[in-house]
Amino acid sequence: MALGRVDVGSGDMDGPGSARPPVSVVVATLNERRNIERLLTELDPAYEVVVSDGGSVDGTVDAVRHVRPGCRLVTQGWSRGTSLVAGLNAARGDAVILLAADGSTCPSEVPRMVMALDGADLARGSRLERRSFADAALATVASARLGMRVTDPWCGATALRRSVVPRLGLPDLTGHATEFELLLAYRAAHEGLALCEVPGIRAASWHQPFPTNSLAENSRAIKALFAERRYASAVAVPAARRPVDGVVPQTYDRY
Repeated sequence: MALGRVDVGSGDMDGPGSARPPVSVVVATLNERRNIERLLTELDPAYEVVVSDGGSVDGTVDAVRHVRPGCRLVTQGWSRGTSLVAGLNAARGDAVILLAADGSTCPSEVPRMVMALDGADLARGSRLERRSFADAALATVASARLGMRVTDPWCGATALRRSVVPRLGLPDLTGHATEFELLLAYRAAHEGLALCEVPGIRAASWHQPFPTNSLAENSRAIKALFAERRYASAVAVPAARRPVDGVVPQTYDRY
């Protein structure tokens, strides 16, 4: 299934003898012009950036090309899951970081997410904000399903080794939205990969918080986690999971 067209800017490095970038940052967008301009400006120029756009009509794509001409731009029909799958397939770095375009994860947190992969195959971020009872219930279910501590189930910041992407059944995740990263982690856990949590993830100074996730959204995510049994029954029995500490230390004291 084709997941979109890749438009590579002047910074592409597919020529003979070129080195694959060690870190790729994947961002899904839909009408995020103002946010994406700030995000791309603050991301380290050394990173390969893949922006996967779902049909923005506010000039997001033009802003991406203007602010980061060397960005890899993927365009396709909208669904958040489709955008993230297309972005993951386009990324070429050894470490791939999924970031939300809204600045809910500060770009300066990317090195800490990458560092987490020294001892894990996939790392999930966790923010310092207070969570609702519904979020806490989802975190409890997610922790049990993933076999690891999940403190913040709605944090989208995710780091994974690109080498494990083919094992995660990405085409089956194209229909998912906000629960995509959580289900991606479940797939990794089922494959016996090592997972960990990166605590204390900070938002960018310009991030505008949204209302907390509703009970309906939490319920949908819980149902999606249990529905993953269908995926689990369709793949081979996983190997024993490699031990991992499960936490990457914070490098600062305050939010």
